[in-house]
Amino acid sequence: MRNSLVVLLFFMFLVGGCSLADPISKAQSLAKKGEYERAITLLEEEHKTKPSSVPVTSLLAQFYSDYGLTLCQDVDKPPAVKYPRAKEQFAMALALNPYLNEAKEMYEMIEKIQASLKANNVQ
Repeated sequence: MRNSLVVLLFFMFLVGGCSLADPISKAQSLAKKGEYERAITLLEEEHKTKPSSVPVTSLLAQFYSDYGLTLCQDVDKPPAVKYPRAKEQFAMALALNPYLNEAKEMYEMIEKIQASLKANNVQ
């Protein structure tokens, strides 16, 4: 009887463990696949429940920055579409971590690009 109880508990742990992966691991997995929007949504929810969690905050900031970079590199979207969205992602990253140099540099670069586009009446 005791052996069957141990086996049953072990099986429940295996089944439950597979479906209950932590949000950070899930978000990292999604980001590796390029699914930044889903990864960010997952971490935003986690950040709401654990706003002082350094790992969650740091990873969320990095994903905002990574997504912004992905948006900048999207050749299928015109500048008027991709740069404002990317700039927003970099701003969100910097709000969480003002020391993300790449996000700061990209934010500033987009500002220059937008000013140039405006000056040249390019949309």
